[in-house]
Amino acid sequence: MASTFGPRLLGRSARAVPPARSLGRRMTFHAAFALLVFAALQIWLVSSAISAGAPTALTFVALTLLLAIAVPIARITERRWYHLSRQALASWGLHARFRRDVRRLWIAALALPFLWVSGAMAATTGLSVIGG
Repeated sequence: MASTFGPRLLGRSARAVPPARSLGRRMTFHAAFALLVFAALQIWLVSSAISAGAPTALTFVALTLLLAIAVPIARITERRWYHLSRQALASWGLHARFRRDVRRLWIAALALPFLWVSGAMAATTGLSVIGG
């Protein structure tokens, strides 16, 4: 015997939790694009700083910063979410945590190039003022 309440209640129930397996793939895209944006901003800011009179050694520092810090952090974040999406059950808490990590990733990708290049410019300006 068919239930008369099944279809009506199913349509009115709360939204289903999205699958957790898609979070790893989504974080991979976010990490890759955030890394590209970080590198593009860094290239633009360093080239602008060099044309403004910063030492050319700043390019080596920028490359070191990109290869030694930004790439491993993006890779660690992406790998953690890949494994977490394979092991965890879907829940709204997991998705809130995902959104928080994506937000942190993008804030770092957009803010860090400005912060460190402006700090490097201030340091070189300060050294040139002190030096003579």
